[in-house]
Amino acid sequence: LVARRGLRAWMYQIVSERPVAPEAGAPLDRLRAWALPVEPHWRACCDVEEALAFCREWADRRSSLGFDTDGVVVKVANVADRETLGATAKFPRWAIAFKFPAEQATTRLLRIEVNVGRTGAVTPFAVLEPVRLAGSTIRMATLHNADEVARKDIRAGDIVLVEKGGDVIPKVVKPIASARDDRAWAPTPFVMPTSCPECDTRLARAGDEVVWRCPNQRCPAKFRRALEHFASRGAMGIEGV
Repeated sequence: LVARRGLRAWMYQIVSERPVAPEAGAPLDRLRAWALPVEPHWRACCDVEEALAFCREWADRRSSLGFDTDGVVVKVANVADRETLGATAKFPRWAIAFKFPAEQATTRLLRIEVNVGRTGAVTPFAVLEPVRLAGSTIRMATLHNADEVARKDIRAGDIVLVEKGGDVIPKVVKPIASARDDRAWAPTPFVMPTSCPECDTRLARAGDEVVWRCPNQRCPAKFRRALEHFASRGAMGIEGV
């Protein structure tokens, strides 16, 4: 399957058990000297302003690349300086990611449905006309909660602006109010259901919470989501459930 897809990779870093000699040059230069595939658009920058200018340049030019990208990684080039700066348990102190603004697209919101989570939280989500965005086809997007839907005045039938939060999770930014044609039809505001769509138990909202919940401990949706969570890779890691 991998061979059939013709996947390729760029090399960015050298990992070695032995310390790399400082005089050996920047890792990208060494990788290129070894005839390994190195992304050709990188640039050595002399100061912060030059690095920022490079980031802004590629924020505008990102669509010209033959692959998807969500930002630029800015690294300290000198290997000795990298050793001095060190790293935390998860992140190097000698590199930082400059994230591009999220890509956006417009599409029609076909309908608003609700989802029941493992804690009983009942949250609305958007079912969209499929639209290509940041390298994938989007058919659904989060709407967070009923108060957020009301604040943004998002309605089924609207033309909406969507983006991927952190280039990962699709979300509805806002409706395009100017696209509403009152003469043809008027989309009606979303009304949060008062009962659970799975077990028909009346929903409850505690105190100042914005989330509506199903209080039924025997709700099939809550049990299904809890089982999925328990068996997931991040929990017990049970394959095939």
